Amino acid sequence: MQIMRNERRILLNATALSVFEGLGQLANLILVVRFARVYGAGTMGYYSVGMSAGAVAAIFVSLGIPGLLIRDISRDPSCARDRLGVLLPVQLVLAPLAWAIACTASIALIGNSAAIGVVMAACGYQVLLTLTTLMLVPLQATEQMLVLAGCNLSHRVVILLLGLTAIRLGGNAEIVALTFVVGVLGLFALAWGQVSRRFGAPAWRFRPMEALKLYRLAAPFFGLSALSVLYARGATLMLSALTTAQAVGLYAIADRLMVALGLGSTMFNAAAYPALARVAHSSSADAQALLARCLRLLLVVAIPFAALAAIFASDIVRLLFGTSYLGAVRALEVLAWTLPIRGAQALLGSQLAAMNQQAALARTRLVGLAAFLVLCPALIVSVGYVGAAWAVLSCDGVHLALYWRLLTKGRTAPALTIAYLAPAAAAAASAAVSAVLADMGLAARLTGAIVAMVAGMWVFGAIRLHDLRFLQTLIVGKEPTKAA
Repeated sequence: MQIMRNERRILLNATALSVFEGLGQLANLILVVRFARVYGAGTMGYYSVGMSAGAVAAIFVSLGIPGLLIRDISRDPSCARDRLGVLLPVQLVLAPLAWAIACTASIALIGNSAAIGVVMAACGYQVLLTLTTLMLVPLQATEQMLVLAGCNLSHRVVILLLGLTAIRLGGNAEIVALTFVVGVLGLFALAWGQVSRRFGAPAWRFRPMEALKLYRLAAPFFGLSALSVLYARGATLMLSALTTAQAVGLYAIADRLMVALGLGSTMFNAAAYPALARVAHSSSADAQALLARCLRLLLVVAIPFAALAAIFASDIVRLLFGTSYLGAVRALEVLAWTLPIRGAQALLGSQLAAMNQQAALARTRLVGLAAFLVLCPALIVSVGYVGAAWAVLSCDGVHLALYWRLLTKGRTAPALTIAYLAPAAAAAASAAVSAVLADMGLAARLTGAIVAMVAGMWVFGAIRLHDLRFLQTLIVGKEPTKAA
């Protein structure tokens, strides 16, 4: 069965990506924790603003090209060498300009020229990461996930080792931030070697008009990318304009933890998108069936993770960052619930992109971004940096509803209510047990919450015997029997 083979491929790719990327994110989190503890919330705020401004500037370097190339190379891998050779020279021209603009904007938002070193390094990392992402696209498009994940892990480990060494030797925050730039340059070199070996070295040539044709084709992807990055980084940038660097740093802690907590969903979607694009190209019915199964599997994991993160938010922040960062707990409790919403939203968005609905996606993203730009500053002014978290959660829900509506119009929408209800009920049971055990130690509370979660997942039907048999089938690679 073709759907079974696609689902098994997604599961294996998502597992490989999650393991390698999980290790990479762990390396990055260790460095961020150490950076925050040594240099304080204010410097952490400067670093976060530089990363956010750099990410926004970087979209004007990539201009949506990765999304286009993933779709095209997944169908015709032979075009990779030619496309990269045309696009890389143009992006190398755009990158320095984007970096300079990002640095200038960051300093204007922060209002403190003493942060220039950290900001320059953070912005440089994001812009250079765009070039590296372009080089890695053929690996993702052809689902060579182990190689892709290995490259990403190696650069995270290099950054961790260099950063910890700089801190140990008494280096300042600027030196530590610079290790990110060194790491991403090493990743670019590694990506060049891996892609050249598998697809041939990029046929390097400066042809702006030919690149412009590709950018025009990628315009819908650029719109989606721009709206997504502005939305993802908007809270940090607005906080930097409306509050203090200390408040930005506290929000950044919660936001950074969400990157680690959302890793599984992100990697699952990264593995699912090429398969959805391939299946949607041949059969919308098969694509709908594949999406429904993926959504169910994702929510069975994402909702419990969200509940546990919210329940134990204070313990997580205290253990990792210390008591001086406990102000980040309230933001983390709110942001935790974006996990299942964003996971489902990403899958629905991948389905729409696979169906060549980029223009509709862009319009939907624009509506969500407009709502965010109105709601976020209002909530920040009224309740502080926690208001930014509430704005993100609210607008994530809006995006999910709008994506589902688009799929409903095309009669390809999965059943969201059924997918969410059982895991949500299990999460509620876990929260109730945790509240009863509130006066006990962390180990007892965590054990009780996990046991209640697992029991609730089984009792409420989120985990069923045929689901376990299906997962076993995916892993061993055999077709399911009728009894299953």
